Amino acid sequence: MSMGQFIELTDESNGTLDALVADILAEKVSVFDLLRAAPSGDYWAFVQKMRLFRVLGRDVRILKLLRGEMNVEMVEAGVDPHDGAIERERARKDGSRRFAKLVRAQTFSGQPPLLSGATFEACLEQYKALLEHVERMWADACEFYTRGNYPFAAFFSILVIEEIGKLSRLAEDLMHYDLPRAAAQSGTVERSHRRKHFMGVVSGALINARLERVLGKDIIRKILHQAESDELEKIRQSCLYIDVQDGRAVTPSEAIDAERARVLTVLAGELMAEVLGYFPWEFERMLDSVIAFERSIGMPEKKIGRR
Repeated sequence: MSMGQFIELTDESNGTLDALVADILAEKVSVFDLLRAAPSGDYWAFVQKMRLFRVLGRDVRILKLLRGEMNVEMVEAGVDPHDGAIERERARKDGSRRFAKLVRAQTFSGQPPLLSGATFEACLEQYKALLEHVERMWADACEFYTRGNYPFAAFFSILVIEEIGKLSRLAEDLMHYDLPRAAAQSGTVERSHRRKHFMGVVSGALINARLERVLGKDIIRKILHQAESDELEKIRQSCLYIDVQDGRAVTPSEAIDAERARVLTVLAGELMAEVLGYFPWEFERMLDSVIAFERSIGMPEKKIGRR
C-alpha cells in the first residue's frame, strides 16, 4: 500500500490491513510517515488515515515502533525524550488529576454528536460552519482589544474558550460520521459555563510548550486554576456588569484592564488553534492568525515565533 492511499475500513479490508501491518513490522513502512501521509486539504483522506491508525494502534508492536520513531524525531529536534521535563511540568500543573477529570467530562456528558449530516460531506459542512463561528468570534475579540474596549475583548475571549470546550469533541464526531447517532434534542448542548471553561482550557493548556512560552508558566498555572474554579466565570461577568467592591461601584472598564484582556485574547486564540485545529492545514491557518495578532500588539518575536 502506497503512502498516498488510505483504506476505507470495511469488513473486506482485513487482507489489506494484514499486509500493511506486516510492512510496518518489517519497517518497510514508517508509522510516523503514515500518520503524516494524507494530502493537505483532503479531509476525507485525513479522516480515513486516523481511523486506520486507531485500528493499527490496537497492536502494541506498532505502538512500540511509533514510540521509537517519535523519540528519533525529538532527538533530531534537539529535545531529550528521556529527561522527564514533560512529566515534571505536568506534575506542577496537577496534570494527572486534571487530565482524568477532563476525560470524565468529555466521556460522560451523555450528549448526542454535534454533527447530524446524513453523509460525510454534509457532516463536513457542519464541521466547517462551527469552526468558522469560533474563528469569527475570536476575530471580534481581537478587534475589541485593538480598539481599546478591553472588557468586551475579554468577554468575547472567554466566550471563545467556552465554545472551544463545547466543540472539543467535534473532530471525534466527524471521525464517526457513519455511525448511528442519537437524535439531537433541544437543551442537549453543554450549558455549564464552569464545565466549558474547564474543558476548553485544560484540553489545550495542560501540555502546551508554545502557550507556556507565549504567556509564561506561572500565568498558565493560574489560568488552569481559574478555569477549574468559579474565577473565570466571575471574570466573565465583570466584563459586562457593574459590581460593588469594598463599598463602591466598579465598572467593567475598571475591573478589566489591558493586561488582563491581552492575556485572555491571546489565550483564546492559542487554545483555538491547539484544540480545534485538528486538521494540520486548519491548525496552520489558525496559528498564522494568532501570531499575526500577537505581533500586531507588540509581543516579542522570540516568544511568538514558530520553532
